Amino acid sequence: MSRNKWLIVAALALADVIVLGAMAIVVVRSTTRLASAPTTVPTTVAPAQPTATPPPTWTLTSSPTPQSTHTPRPTGTSTQTPTTWPTPTPTLPPTPAPVLLENPAFEGISENFVPGWQIGGFVNWAPGEEFDPATSYAAPRFHQADDPHQWINGPTLQIDTVPWVKLRAWVFQTVEVEPGSRVQFQVRAMGFVKETAGGYILKAGVDSDGGEGCEAARWGAEPIVNQNDGVIKLTSPEVVAGQAGQVTVCMFAETQFAQTYHAAFFDDAVLTALPPVRP
Repeated sequence: MSRNKWLIVAALALADVIVLGAMAIVVVRSTTRLASAPTTVPTTVAPAQPTATPPPTWTLTSSPTPQSTHTPRPTGTSTQTPTTWPTPTPTLPPTPAPVLLENPAFEGISENFVPGWQIGGFVNWAPGEEFDPATSYAAPRFHQADDPHQWINGPTLQIDTVPWVKLRAWVFQTVEVEPGSRVQFQVRAMGFVKETAGGYILKAGVDSDGGEGCEAARWGAEPIVNQNDGVIKLTSPEVVAGQAGQVTVCMFAETQFAQTYHAAFFDDAVLTALPPVRP
């Protein structure tokens, strides 16, 4: 081979070495770049992860749990305490209180004199006058019951008259009370007659203005009774005391018809009062 050919071959070989060296440098550089590039990727991705924190803000919307504050509604059951309304029971009418009467047990009676009480009667006939058994009334006699079998409760008032003549009598007492108070009078009584086909008309009453006598009295029931009925209780209507501040309590007795013997008995008088109704 000639010398020129060897120079050409050597030049070509040198060119190949240069090209290969240049390629090697490029490869090395590109490799180093790729190796360093991944370090930048985590730095860019990591900051994006905090953006996933919005879910906590969503969990805060579950704050409807404050609705548990509505659970105090059970305290609304305390509104059912109106069952305590029975407490208005104290508004019931007060119990009637007794009013002091003078000699309510009719003790110490002498002939035609009853301590603490006034007596009266209707009289249109006297012995020796023309007599009508249906319309003639003799003077009544007031005295202590003389037969213990006819006593109502110990000493008892007895009213009677002459045989075969009718009797109409009353006994009364005026008592001070508060004006406007509601009063009621009661007394125990009994009638006794010879012939039980008849009896006594007995009644109790009150004059709300406290008048003298019993003409203005308001009367209760008027039963006709005799010994077969035993002891009964007479009750007046309830009346409102007038502005005079006093009432008159009354007892009344009248024979149904004339008999050989008849008598009326009274005992245990009671007056009760309720206070005035206030506006």
